[in-house]
Amino acid sequence: MSPGTVRHLCVGLMILTLPAAAPREEKETVQVSVLAILATERDNKIDPKLACIAREVQKTHKKLTGFQMVKMTRKPLAIGAKETFELVGDQKAVVTVQQAADEKNRIQMKVAPPRMGEITYNTCCGKFLPIVTPFRTKNNDLLILAVRVQPCHD
Repeated sequence: MSPGTVRHLCVGLMILTLPAAAPREEKETVQVSVLAILATERDNKIDPKLACIAREVQKTHKKLTGFQMVKMTRKPLAIGAKETFELVGDQKAVVTVQQAADEKNRIQMKVAPPRMGEITYNTCCGKFLPIVTPFRTKNNDLLILAVRVQPCHD
């Protein structure tokens, strides 16, 4: 064999052995979406995108008649990782995906909304869970956050 051929063989062997020498362990990630919603008693304007959330919240908070989306943030999150989401003003929520989707597409989450303790719950993949917080803006609008995780199993 010529020296050039040996050199090409050695480079080829190093390339083939690199992945085996340095295995990559990729953690499963999901997309977490957090909506910051302001609800009011002053008007009855409901953002059409929030109609389902508004109906659910109004079952327990009948005086809330107006719902406007202020912010929507979506971030990829590895299972077990913690991420902070900016809401309105200086308010933040911390979200942790504790367990990936099971065979029924249910995911375990931990959310720390503003001025509330941590909430751990299991939720359907792809559905928003609204959380009514005690925070009110200067205009007396109530902050609601809604959390969703995707993707789901096929």
